[in-house]
Amino acid sequence: MTVFVTLFGAAIAGLGMLGFVRPRKFVNFVESIWQSRRGLYWAIGLRVVLGLLLLAAASESRFPQVLRVLGAISLVAAATSPLVGFVRLRRFVQWWSDRSTGLVRIWSLVTVGFGMFLVYAVW
Repeated sequence: MTVFVTLFGAAIAGLGMLGFVRPRKFVNFVESIWQSRRGLYWAIGLRVVLGLLLLAAASESRFPQVLRVLGAISLVAAATSPLVGFVRLRRFVQWWSDRSTGLVRIWSLVTVGFGMFLVYAVW
């Protein structure tokens, strides 16, 4: 399981780097995902997979309690996303995409840090 968490973390960090280096391109990428309800289903599926992977890899990690909490948060986020609904999530993405490139870069750095933490935690 740790290999999959490492790959997931590297992908998250890579997306964060894209957001830092090319914030408008990243925003366009995120917006393109939310053009249809399929994006919501992908987001739910990815959250479920990440949550389960984090829970499964927790005991082998450097930070088992942290990974268990993050896994639980990911699963709760997956379960509540349909309750929030596609329209509200789409509005949030639109609000986020209207922010300055500086804010996108800051959040992208947080994303890079999160991805790198996941890699470090299981490697």
